[in-house]
Amino acid sequence: MPPCESVNLDVDQLRPAVTLLVDQSGSMAEGYPNFDSPQSRWATVRQALLDPKTGVVKTLQQSLQFGVAFYTSHNGFSGGTCPLLSEVRSATGNYASIAALYDQTWPDDDTPTGAAITQVVKEIQKSGRNGPELILLVTDGDPDTCSVPDPQMGQPEALGAAAAAHAAGLGFYVLGVSPDISKANLQQLANAGQGKPLDAQWGVDANAAEPYQAAGDVAGLTAQLLEILARVPLCQIELSRDVSLDEMIRGSVAIDGKPLIYQSPDGFRLLDPRHLQIVGQACDSLRAAGRRVTVRISCDSESM
Repeated sequence: MPPCESVNLDVDQLRPAVTLLVDQSGSMAEGYPNFDSPQSRWATVRQALLDPKTGVVKTLQQSLQFGVAFYTSHNGFSGGTCPLLSEVRSATGNYASIAALYDQTWPDDDTPTGAAITQVVKEIQKSGRNGPELILLVTDGDPDTCSVPDPQMGQPEALGAAAAAHAAGLGFYVLGVSPDISKANLQQLANAGQGKPLDAQWGVDANAAEPYQAAGDVAGLTAQLLEILARVPLCQIELSRDVSLDEMIRGSVAIDGKPLIYQSPDGFRLLDPRHLQIVGQACDSLRAAGRRVTVRISCDSESM
């Protein structure tokens, strides 16, 4: 008989976690969208993320677990530790902590994108969270490396790190916030982070990932961020082992002790052998804080 699969979680543990991996290189102090613009790229990204009325973190902080990691280096390994990360770990209601760190941080030096992705992936894997995980890379230039901070020849390392994030089961999106990052590199990063062929082109090839190039104003940038975050899977539970369809049908899933019906529009379904998803009104109810989800599959008693 397959081992009992028993899950008992606070709903906050299921909320998707989004790590905002934000380029802290010196060029982020340049104007947005053009060099002669009065507002910097750094300030524009802050406004799109953290405006107290329209910012995406403020708007979605109860539905998603937001965290941030600003990354840079001081001349790669020559300056000591590389990458340099300033972080707030993902959690719900995290607006104030992220805003405080943003206001204590400013554009600095280099762009070790691949190393930063790799470090963030390691930290996510150690977190033990059960919900979906997403990295949203926000960068204004082509990557360099810790070994060679100049010139910016770090695209192969960044592609490898993005592909590794995808292989680890993480969602990965990239938003380029200046014309300095080449469109070809942006497309490749988007493809690598979603397991697509590197040479696939958005709008030409059906299996290409969408590369996001920032809009020309804060409102447009905010809309793009919301579009990306709308793709984050909600109400998804990762199981510790593969389960069969028959096991899932005979199993039980409940929210606050109320059983859900398998394949009901307001119940749950099996996405694949390792993931189930709560859908419809049942998913909507999970947005309320303080609820619990219980899953029992192939246990001696399926009662809850």
